[in-house]
Amino acid sequence: MKRNYWNKSMLLFILIVGLGIFLAACSSESDGENSDTNVHEFDFSHFFPPTHFMEEEVKSFAAELEEKTEGRIKITTYPGASLAAPDEQFDAAATGSVDFALSVHGYTPGEFPLTSVMELPFMAKNAVSGSENLWKLMNEFEEFDAEYEGTVPLWLYTTDPGQLYTVDKPVKSIEDLKGMKIRSPSPETSEWLEALGATPVSMPMNENFEALERGVVDGTIAPWEAVKTWGLDEVINYATVGNFYSTTMFVVMNEDAFDSLSEEDQETLMELAGERMAKKTGEVFDQFGAEAVEQAKEKGVEIYELSEVELAEWSEYINPTIENWINNVEGKGLPGQKVYDRAVELSGN
Repeated sequence: MKRNYWNKSMLLFILIVGLGIFLAACSSESDGENSDTNVHEFDFSHFFPPTHFMEEEVKSFAAELEEKTEGRIKITTYPGASLAAPDEQFDAAATGSVDFALSVHGYTPGEFPLTSVMELPFMAKNAVSGSENLWKLMNEFEEFDAEYEGTVPLWLYTTDPGQLYTVDKPVKSIEDLKGMKIRSPSPETSEWLEALGATPVSMPMNENFEALERGVVDGTIAPWEAVKTWGLDEVINYATVGNFYSTTMFVVMNEDAFDSLSEEDQETLMELAGERMAKKTGEVFDQFGAEAVEQAKEKGVEIYELSEVELAEWSEYINPTIENWINNVEGKGLPGQKVYDRAVELSGN
């Protein structure tokens, strides 16, 4: 009788212990599915110099992301095109040579046909609206996805509107511009510069100062922000204000690197990026643009603002670029007209 009781007790004990082990294993497996204890160390490549405010913005974003993920995502920034040239940043991210990359869309002509709608003349009044509108366009039109293959776009943004800056001669009329060599940031800008009689010279921003200083170009098209952060006020003497265009830029992450993160950390990353960072970056560009105007005045740069009548005259030469862009994009089987119309609607023009 006692032996039988002992056998039953042992059997019950074994069942209880086995159940406990089973439940612990299930709990452990469940925890493993919902959390990621691995530390991911990523590099963030861009072409801005270490002293540029975008380096600080990137570092701030990285610090916030590390905090929100409890140290699971750590980012080291590499400014000054130290890992990839300005026109190689996107491909570096797409192929996995770098994890994060930031650069200008226009540095790789033809690679971002729909995104370049915001490079068209007079599309944005300031960097905030331009950045927000570009991000909305990308999320509204699925055709944008093909332009960012191999990457996950974290945020897109535009600079403050671009102006014309010259070294030796002021430009107050179309006649003044004819024959001048002007640095251009994109194919769209090059097209209308040529229509106005100038000779466009494609060149990334990090080569701009030296080209102006050495007389390789007579002037440049750039946002006001660049006058301050790239020191252009040291070499230019004249500015012609027409709010001609905006430069568009991207921040992307290698797709495989993104997929290596847990679902929780992916969501955290996208919450911190997206429209929030598009707007924040735009605000900083507008702020530095406003400060650059005052700094240029203090240094004696002569500023000439085109009147509405003068802008209308310039637009006769500039606006055909828009129709050409639409036809070119439509010819690639993409909704150029719809994207342009929506961009105009968003801008309130």
